Amino acid sequence: MEEKKDRIIEKTEGKELPVLRISVTNIEITVEEGRVHHGSFLIESENNIPVRGIVRSTNDKIGLDKMEFEGIRIEIPYYFKGKLATAGNEFEGDFLLLTNGGEYNIPYRVVVTPMMAETSLGPICRMEDFVRLYRENRQEAMELFFLPGFPNIFLKDLPEQDAMYHSLMKSRSRNRIVEEFLSAAGYKEPAGLSVEEKQVVMDAGKDQAALHLILEPDGYLEGTIRAGKGQLQLSTERFSSADFTDGRLEIRVEKNHSYAVGSDVLRIRTVRQQIDIPVEWWGTLPVSSKEREKRNRIRRQKAELVHNYLFFRTGSIGFEDFAEESGHVLEDLVHLDDSMEWKLYQLHLLIMEEKKEEAGQLLSQIEKEQAAAEMEPVLANYFLYLKAMFSRTPEAISGAVLSIRDFYELSPYKAEALWMLIYLDREYVYNKRLQYDTIRELFKEGRNSSLLFFEACEILNENPNYMEELGSFEISIFRWGVRYGYISMALAWQFARLALRVKYYSNAVFYIAKKLYEIEPDERFLQVICSLLIKGNRCGGEYHEYFRKAVNANLKIVGLNEFFIRSMDFSGFEVIPHRVLIYFTYSSSLDSLEKAYLYSNVLENKAVYDEVFGAYYSKMLPFVEEQLIKGRMNEHLAYLYHYFQKEILEKPENTKAVCDILFYRKIVCGNRNMIGVYVSRPETGEEIYYPLSGGFCYAEVLTKRAQLYFVDSSEQRYVAGIDYTEEPFLSPEQFPEEWIRNNMGNRQILLSLSDRLDEELKEEDMPILKKIIFHEEYASWLKQKAAEQLLLYYQKHQQKEELARWLDRIDYSSVTAAFRKTLMDFYMEVGMIENAFFGIELYGCNIMGAVKRLRLASFGVSHNEFKMDETTLFLAYSAFVSKKYNRDTLTYLMKHFEGELEDLLLIWERSRKFGLDTTALEKRMLRQTMFTGNDADGLFQVFEEYYRKNQEEETAGQYLSYVSDRERRGILTLPESMHGIIGQEILAGRITDRQTKIHFLYYFAAREAWISKVEDAVRFIIEGFLQEGYYLPVYHAYIQWVALPTEYMERTFLTYRGVAGQRAVLYYQIEGEHTGEHKRTLQEILPGVYVGSMYFYQSDHVSYRLEADGEIVSDESAIHFETFASEGEESRFFALNALGAEECEPQQLYDYLIRAYFADHVIRML
Repeated sequence: MEEKKDRIIEKTEGKELPVLRISVTNIEITVEEGRVHHGSFLIESENNIPVRGIVRSTNDKIGLDKMEFEGIRIEIPYYFKGKLATAGNEFEGDFLLLTNGGEYNIPYRVVVTPMMAETSLGPICRMEDFVRLYRENRQEAMELFFLPGFPNIFLKDLPEQDAMYHSLMKSRSRNRIVEEFLSAAGYKEPAGLSVEEKQVVMDAGKDQAALHLILEPDGYLEGTIRAGKGQLQLSTERFSSADFTDGRLEIRVEKNHSYAVGSDVLRIRTVRQQIDIPVEWWGTLPVSSKEREKRNRIRRQKAELVHNYLFFRTGSIGFEDFAEESGHVLEDLVHLDDSMEWKLYQLHLLIMEEKKEEAGQLLSQIEKEQAAAEMEPVLANYFLYLKAMFSRTPEAISGAVLSIRDFYELSPYKAEALWMLIYLDREYVYNKRLQYDTIRELFKEGRNSSLLFFEACEILNENPNYMEELGSFEISIFRWGVRYGYISMALAWQFARLALRVKYYSNAVFYIAKKLYEIEPDERFLQVICSLLIKGNRCGGEYHEYFRKAVNANLKIVGLNEFFIRSMDFSGFEVIPHRVLIYFTYSSSLDSLEKAYLYSNVLENKAVYDEVFGAYYSKMLPFVEEQLIKGRMNEHLAYLYHYFQKEILEKPENTKAVCDILFYRKIVCGNRNMIGVYVSRPETGEEIYYPLSGGFCYAEVLTKRAQLYFVDSSEQRYVAGIDYTEEPFLSPEQFPEEWIRNNMGNRQILLSLSDRLDEELKEEDMPILKKIIFHEEYASWLKQKAAEQLLLYYQKHQQKEELARWLDRIDYSSVTAAFRKTLMDFYMEVGMIENAFFGIELYGCNIMGAVKRLRLASFGVSHNEFKMDETTLFLAYSAFVSKKYNRDTLTYLMKHFEGELEDLLLIWERSRKFGLDTTALEKRMLRQTMFTGNDADGLFQVFEEYYRKNQEEETAGQYLSYVSDRERRGILTLPESMHGIIGQEILAGRITDRQTKIHFLYYFAAREAWISKVEDAVRFIIEGFLQEGYYLPVYHAYIQWVALPTEYMERTFLTYRGVAGQRAVLYYQIEGEHTGEHKRTLQEILPGVYVGSMYFYQSDHVSYRLEADGEIVSDESAIHFETFASEGEESRFFALNALGAEECEPQQLYDYLIRAYFADHVIRML
């Protein structure tokens, strides 16, 4: 800097200085955190004189790309080092311009704001503002949510929500992703539905109704609405929140016109809700509907007739009840439909009631109607059957049999025809086997009839041995027989014998066996039931009662003991029969789950199982260790692990296996739409998928931070509002604390212990934090939190050695931005100054208080051995500005700080108070003021101190010339003491410039008190000028000290005081002369002071004008003529002047001319 200034001073000395225009007066910068900001400002010379100088920044976070400059128009680029700055930081400082055109100060201020997103609401960065945008402009919010930078803006300080964001982004529906995130993060309640109407009723004449869905709270959802029976038409079957207007959606419901009267249920379904709304409608039936209703009623009445008949035949009701009920039904049928079929049924009933007269009358009536209109074949043959049954004559029976046989062969009504032949045709009447076989054949052909089932069942009841297998026909017969309670015990036992031969499970056979067992709890039926269940692998809890009864009955069934265990309710500990327990002391046919339950049951009921407990106990521990090594877990294994905990933990090889199963839980989800669950670990960024089977799964959940994401078949993830429960099997609290501490190196154990970071920490928790800090798998936010908590704990408890040891292992990347200052304070507290100093280099001086900045500056001075270092300089200066300094920092500032003279003066003053050598600083300040033209108050004192020590140094003389010139220009006023020093320097020959000397003479000319003090300097200056023949009117002021030559005294001096840099010319003419007008150019001896001299006699009459830059000077006060009287040796000029005066006598003039003539003649000869 000094050399640069010297060169500039050398180049600019004596020349006009540039006039600067700077493009800015102050700089305000707003920058997003983490960003580097670049900017610039311009320096221009308005008078096109090159500008030279340097620029410095007073804040270490603002850097400059150009430190020195020169030119007419210069751009100064700067930049803000913002990569490590955080929102809320403010940095203030100044750009200091030290130029040959002056010193300038450009204040700046940098405000660091969070990263913002531009929206219709303005720039936003908080999630609360995003939620407001979501409510006011959902489309814009959706677009913003899916921008890559969204988590960096809104979630940068929310690591768990950031993990949730990235997990939900793996879903498919964009609308659901946003809704789910906002709901799960707690910014809003999940969108839900309600229905205004509790029931929909459409009265007669009303075909439509409206159903109103209400969306509350606002948000996104999708759903369906359908009619349970399909008897309603809906305006839409699918909807989403986009279909709602002001939170309300109307759905039109229209009844099916095929049903004049009816009901249905509207089923409204969303992922989280199921709402059922009953619907009813009333009205008159149309003709088509009436006909259909009539047919349905006839069908029901006809079926009732058949059932009444079968109940009568099977003995369930008496004949009187049968006849009465059937009579009523037939009356209804005849009223509904005038069909021949009902009259035939009435005739059949009269025959059965043996009402011959009434039967005869109806028979005659039917014959007449038959003669009038041909009867359907099936009804005609049925009429023949009834006439044969009425008359009982061989002719009638024979005719009926022949006709029905023909009808049987050709008609599709074979079942009806066979039933009639069974009661008329001798071939069938007396041959039960033929009846059975014929019915069986018709069944195979698909010709079934409940009447034939009755006949077959009756045949088998009497002849059980006819049933040789359990085919579909036999099973159908038995189902019919069980339904009507018409199975004989002999037939039931035959069924049991055949059922035991069945190779595969049959639901029908099981149903029959169960019904038979309910009627008669015989062991044979129980054996059939249990055998079937075992063959079908049916081990549900609803079957356990059968297995228990079989065990109690001591039935010999293969697999009975296993199925007894498998069908038990594993949620309880029912006492197991002794026989079963004995069996499993030597059998190993149970799987691991069943065996785990069996062992748990034995342990729970050991008092009851005293006889076998020993045999079981010896098997349990090997089994438990085997399951442990395989990593298996369920409720009963958890019970066993806990029971045998001591034995397990005694073996070190079991440690990893225990950790692998310790954190499993049973997740039970009540939402049938979910097919699986992702368990997210935000601490490591992992996600593990577990499929739901039967609505539950076993999942490893290590911490309270773990997040469950349920997923449906569309790969959509859900967090909030899903009904589920977590059932832990084991917990670390069940294990000894010492064992937990010894196994903190295990991945699962350590991660689970990370929950303690959110609790009040204790000394024993410190090893947990230490392991987390350097764990490669953990997310940075968790490691940072652990590091901060560790340091805070040691500082709080004043464990300085541990604090220092861990500070040495933790660097700035290990903590959050908010903790940086605390970390640096800790460094200072334990004396790790170098680490804190490095923090200043990263984050800037403003992060520390003034006292600590001073301490760090002292370290930097010592560390750098007083050599230039930017960080040290900024620290020292920022502490100094806050009035914190010491000998070292003042020395450093004096040596390296480049700034405004006001700052340098303060440094100088305070350095002198410390008794420091300020010579170099003083010299630098003097050079700077000569370079910049900044005449700071107090600088004369600096010079006097410098001059006292360095009188002969070149800089002192240069400064004195500089200030003298400044005073000559009217820019400043020097004290008399400074002028005295100037005189000394002139005498010493170190000030040689003419104007300084001239100014010195003029300054003291009017100060009589000082003249004696500056006599030597005055004599030296004037005598030197006189030797040069350089005359000035000011010499006369010192005539008592200096002998002025006659030639000087003869002159008339003109002094004009105008503007510096003018061309002043005097034009004059002496009256009586014929030589024309004289011209005399005045010399500018000082800025704005012009002097010229001429010879005028006292008697001359002179007319003159003075022009400055071609303009006549009209201000007479600016023009001053001086003529001095002779005070010594006479001269020709003075003699002539005296002779030319009015009082001069002729004789005197004659004498003077004679003397002058002879003197000139002699001189010419010499």
